[in-house]
Amino acid sequence: MEIKEFSSLENKNSWISKIKEADWQAAKYLARLLESGEFYTLCGITSKVFLLTDNTNLISFCTYAEKDDIPDTDLTPWIGFVYTFPQFRGKRRIGKLIEYIYLLAKKEGFPALYISTDQQGLYENFGAIYACTLKDIHGEDSFIYKLSIQNKDFSDIIGQTVKGKIDRPLGSHHPRHPEMIYPINYGYVDGIIAGDGAEQDVYIFGTDKPIYEYEGKVIAVYHRLNDCEDKWIVSLDDRPHTDEEILEKISFQEQYFMGELYR
Repeated sequence: MEIKEFSSLENKNSWISKIKEADWQAAKYLARLLESGEFYTLCGITSKVFLLTDNTNLISFCTYAEKDDIPDTDLTPWIGFVYTFPQFRGKRRIGKLIEYIYLLAKKEGFPALYISTDQQGLYENFGAIYACTLKDIHGEDSFIYKLSIQNKDFSDIIGQTVKGKIDRPLGSHHPRHPEMIYPINYGYVDGIIAGDGAEQDVYIFGTDKPIYEYEGKVIAVYHRLNDCEDKWIVSLDDRPHTDEEILEKISFQEQYFMGELYR
């Protein structure tokens, strides 16, 4: 999967056509705004449209905008026009777009993101909380959700030497999802309880063989934005493991969650 920003694409009309295929009137409205160039007039000149793609297939899309459908408000920025095509639903694909926008908003210094919606019980799955109800441009009630930007401090964890057991060694199958095969050793830290009430989970780097016990150094923490537990990244060697390498190795499981890597 790849995330593309609409304004940087060469074949814009092709992607607009794919947006039009969505079974949602708001998506067709977004397509018209992009065709006419009005999107940036209505939503702000720095606003962006992000597409989650798989080669030429459009999986999901949403906007990252200065303004949404709530008039006379200082709240900004907004996530809007959130849509996943039916055949790709159920795997939190839109969560990867929201995660991408979250990290972009954090880099740009915003304290929070906002979502205007007529649905309740959806955006809680992505770490947002209900903030208030406001009138939209049509005078109708809209639920406003807030996704706060977090700044965690794991300095007391990163650098620690820990040891424990591997209950899902490299090459093993997930106990509830047998189609998922672990490309990396996955286990827990002896005696440390995580946010889910179980022992702290770890991904093990520094070996390409199945192991059943380990002792190594915590080199990073993957903080899940929409879950109660974090994952510690433990290295058995002194080789530097890049952010890109870590995120690629753990994506087999973390693709279904929103998260941020702390070093």
